[in-house]
Amino acid sequence: MPKKNIPEDAVSTYEKIKDALKGENYTYESYDVIKVADTDRAKIRVAIKVYVPEAERVTAAANIQEALGEVDVTVTVKDETELDVMIDDLGRKIRLNVKPDSRKGSGGGSEATRIQEGAQCVYTAIRFYKGEVDQISEEDLQFGMDQVDAPGLKMEEIQSLPKVWKESSMRGADKIYKDVKERGAPTDYEFVRGDKYIDDGAIKKAFLRVKNQTNIKSEDKWNPADIWLVRKKKKADIIDHLNRETTIDCLNNAIQQLLGKGDLIGISLKKIEGSPKLKLLNATSPATRRKNEASYYAKYDLTFDNKRRSEKNEGYPMDCYFMYSSSGTKQNGSIQVRNFAGDFKGDWKLEVKGVSAAQGKIQGEVTRRLLSEAGYDITGFTEPPFSVCKPLGERGYNPSITTEIYNLLKKYKAKGFVEGQETMNIIATRSKSYRYSKLASLRMLNWFENLDKEDANQAMKEIYLYASSQSDKSSVYYKLE
Repeated sequence: MPKKNIPEDAVSTYEKIKDALKGENYTYESYDVIKVADTDRAKIRVAIKVYVPEAERVTAAANIQEALGEVDVTVTVKDETELDVMIDDLGRKIRLNVKPDSRKGSGGGSEATRIQEGAQCVYTAIRFYKGEVDQISEEDLQFGMDQVDAPGLKMEEIQSLPKVWKESSMRGADKIYKDVKERGAPTDYEFVRGDKYIDDGAIKKAFLRVKNQTNIKSEDKWNPADIWLVRKKKKADIIDHLNRETTIDCLNNAIQQLLGKGDLIGISLKKIEGSPKLKLLNATSPATRRKNEASYYAKYDLTFDNKRRSEKNEGYPMDCYFMYSSSGTKQNGSIQVRNFAGDFKGDWKLEVKGVSAAQGKIQGEVTRRLLSEAGYDITGFTEPPFSVCKPLGERGYNPSITTEIYNLLKKYKAKGFVEGQETMNIIATRSKSYRYSKLASLRMLNWFENLDKEDANQAMKEIYLYASSQSDKSSVYYKLE
């Protein structure tokens, strides 16, 4: 769009954004100005969409934010791919959304995750073998690459990561090194991610042999480690040891033995903001784990109207939160329940929330099966079919959905709920995704609140342990966060 169509008060910032789309290691050439303010009162002066491959969205947004910060432009991050670029102190802004470029296909976030996890391997190798390095050179990166087995990983992919991810990897590498050294573990490691011998080899094969002995259906739920430290001279022995195990308990014992000797160390990664922490999980007996890691149902947090109105948010959240408290801590955590599939598909899940990152998800269907197998009557704990949740005005609208949502919001005294026809109308006209998500969440809430305290506590524990990969049959691993 020609510059003359940009509001005068936004021109300077707009030009800085254009400059930020071209960096030393990246260029985002495809973008559209999709909206320009037509009144002086509008806070959002310009709305821009930047198109990149799906796997690069988070990286691209971070690159743009970093570039704007270098020229003293304030950027507020609404989510990882939506930025509000501030024009002045009056709240006027340019909204920038980094969107997937459909012409280039979509690989989800798997490619970005592969690069970020591979980078952690490389930076950790540099820390182990070359000590503290303030400025990582290309020679250092190549050295690190030589100590890493991460199929498909390229040096230029690591070099193109935004500064925030490089810094996260360096902080993580330092923490891993110091903690491993303090435990007296050896330091002659190979660092692997998705390799054919250990990660996608002996470990994966061992789990597939024994997974039917547990209700844990995926390798990631059994052991969420993203990278592995493998003692080089013990590699063959590690593979042989894992290949011998034929039961889940013996496999878990083997993983714990290998970690105890420092031969094989699995680490689950989260983006590091601030001081890193390295926690050892599932390193005790099942009985001790149940006692020390039990999570009890504390309360719920339910909102109908949060009064927040914007172009993207109408102020009617589709979720509900279940608060839990763990033994040994005074702080509450939460489990968010909602639809995770957008406007055109139903995918209702539970997500355990941590301080700076999500800790794990569990499908609604899996949750019900888990609770049923634990002896609970799950009558009423159901999701409505997505197809019957159409809003008023669409063919197939079902008024009973509206009534049920209304009555449950009223019953559980949702924040911002006001009795009356206006509220009924609001519920009736929300999107199909909202109506499906809100009703499923309310049904879960109603189910929980009708349990006695002991049963509610036990149900919360079952959900928390499974969703956060800390069930009795889960394997030992470190979590870096």
